[in-house]
Amino acid sequence: MEGRLMNRVVKLCLAGSLVLAILGLPALSLGPETAGAQACVPSTAALTDPYPGIQAAASSFEAGTLDGFGVSTAGTGNASVSTGLSRSGNCAALLHTTAGPGSIARLTVGLTPGTTEAYADGWFNIAAEGMAGNNVPYFRFFAAGVRVLDVFRQNVSHELVLRTSSPAGFTYTTLRRDVPTDSWHRLVMHVVPNGSGTQVQIWWDGRSVYAGTVSISATTLDTLQLGSEHDQQMADIYIDDVIVNSGTGTPAPVPGPLPEPKGDPSKRLDDFRGDGQPGLLAAGTAATRTARPASADIPGLKNPRT
Repeated sequence: MEGRLMNRVVKLCLAGSLVLAILGLPALSLGPETAGAQACVPSTAALTDPYPGIQAAASSFEAGTLDGFGVSTAGTGNASVSTGLSRSGNCAALLHTTAGPGSIARLTVGLTPGTTEAYADGWFNIAAEGMAGNNVPYFRFFAAGVRVLDVFRQNVSHELVLRTSSPAGFTYTTLRRDVPTDSWHRLVMHVVPNGSGTQVQIWWDGRSVYAGTVSISATTLDTLQLGSEHDQQMADIYIDDVIVNSGTGTPAPVPGPLPEPKGDPSKRLDDFRGDGQPGLLAAGTAATRTARPASADIPGLKNPRT
């Protein structure tokens, strides 16, 4: 009797799958697809690192792991390797957070002690719009536990923004006016920390979008972060082909050329029509605004919750 019942259940499951296939409907999913050992391509060649200094992290995530990164999650946040989307190969890192209290997912990279120059290179795909009044982070640089410089996509307005932190408060510079979701974009940052004389160059999809001097509250860097810094930064962030280098030697000049490799010249750059900005922005010629002091955002916090 039990055997006949089991056979009937199996037949019903098979019949249901056949109906879904005939109707062209997707099978039920329990969430973002995470990578199995057979999905990624572990034999993929190592990323070519064109940057000076000591390599702090480099991964295409084809090994199916987040090895080389510090992983921190809380609440409904989750950090994984996924086959859902990838820029190259079959796999990418996925940082998933929700609007739930305490939902956090981040990756961190420790930089060379006393870092006076850092490069961060990675491909990002923000799969959907986040919460109004908040943003979705790309690269964030820290010194002694304080965020001093970062680039993010602002929800609702869709702007790509550089933010710097100094004793006077926060300064925001719009780098691009419209970054669409569900599309891959490459961000490269070259940072030479030196207090009020800090130099920064930023490339977006192979084009220099910022090159100039900014003011921050540090002369060295110690940590790079990807993903949420606090809760309510709801997002699904796919990340691929990340390279992070840091060092204490003589830094490269700013502005300067994007170190090789520059990508596939046969593929066109993303279409920036409608941005109303030239391909090369130097010395902060994008729209810049200085915000209120950091303490005005949330009393007792060194950084605002955005």
